[in-house]
Amino acid sequence: MPVIELSYSRLQKLIGKVTKKQISDSLPFLGLDIESEDKDLVRIEYSPNRPDYSTDYGIALGMQGLFGIKTGIVKLNVKKSNNYQISVNSSVTKIRPFVTGIIAKNGKVDDKTIKQLMTMQEDLHFGIGRKRKKSSIGIHDLDKISFPLVYTTTTRDHKFIPLNSEKETTVSEILVNTDVGKDYGSILGQSSQVPIILDKNQNTVSFPPIINAAVTTVTTKTKNLFVEVTGIAKEDAEDMLAVVATILQSAGFILESVKITGAKNSSPKLEQRKMTVSASLINQTLGLNLNSSKIVSSLKKSRLDAISKGTNIICTIPAYRFDIFGPLDLVEEVALGYGIQNLEPVLSPSQTMGKINPISIKLKSLDQTMIGLGFLEALNSSLTSKRVL
Repeated sequence: MPVIELSYSRLQKLIGKVTKKQISDSLPFLGLDIESEDKDLVRIEYSPNRPDYSTDYGIALGMQGLFGIKTGIVKLNVKKSNNYQISVNSSVTKIRPFVTGIIAKNGKVDDKTIKQLMTMQEDLHFGIGRKRKKSSIGIHDLDKISFPLVYTTTTRDHKFIPLNSEKETTVSEILVNTDVGKDYGSILGQSSQVPIILDKNQNTVSFPPIINAAVTTVTTKTKNLFVEVTGIAKEDAEDMLAVVATILQSAGFILESVKITGAKNSSPKLEQRKMTVSASLINQTLGLNLNSSKIVSSLKKSRLDAISKGTNIICTIPAYRFDIFGPLDLVEEVALGYGIQNLEPVLSPSQTMGKINPISIKLKSLDQTMIGLGFLEALNSSLTSKRVL
């Protein structure tokens, strides 16, 4: 499980009027495990399916909900702009066909924020990105880039200065001589062409999914950011972008859109989605008797939106919560919003004497009969579904 080191004092500023003890006591009820504490610092273990918790901004959003400081959905406010465009060349179609992106302006980036952004980036790469194979992120200093951009392909002889280097290097050399090239170069296969993002002056911005160009390195002097995501599936790329956009907005950046055209690519929508769950499923699963109003308020504390309609609860889910797949995930969100500490433990019924299932007896008899007829029995540890059989 990934671990992040946070500052209590920094969290207090981000969350609002709460004490260090209140934060410490409530972290486990957000689904976070405290690994260790040292004065103002705390090391927290979080689930990989919540990459937004790899930053204190994401954790602060969750804590504000639990404390009732701010509840409901976190809405992305993306200003529509025609100043930033990416055209996609059809040559990328068979290699890495999709690109998406967003602009984040007028923010402040300190060393802590940079470190957390990089941690979140790698968490996304490892999780939904499947070690960058499905999708990968590049975060750049916007002021070092001249738009419009083109997402296209180039040869392995193409040269640029990669991140953390001062020497111009070919793509082939990057793939062979750098750690990141050795780790992820196999994603590109043996193709003579590789994906590349170029600005209007033909300067290299990024060589996805391997490495960014050094010129766009983010530093503490950076005020404006350009985030690009490339991948083999548009949905995964936009899910990644939604997480980064939400965190950057929470960090004080103003978001602007990027217009993307060509080769079946389009601008990201980052839309909310709806999901319905029955109140009876929630109460039966949790062993509670919550009315619709309490269920709705609990979901809002989990930073979702919800309304009741008859016996059902219609929930609105933000784009960055791609970890919510079905109704039982919403049941878990109700439990977190209601408060795990408020659930009363109930002893299981006393155990009774069991016996062999009649079906097992028949199967054993069938096994013995088949073996007696000369058949060879094969047992394996694979699990499957009745739908597959």
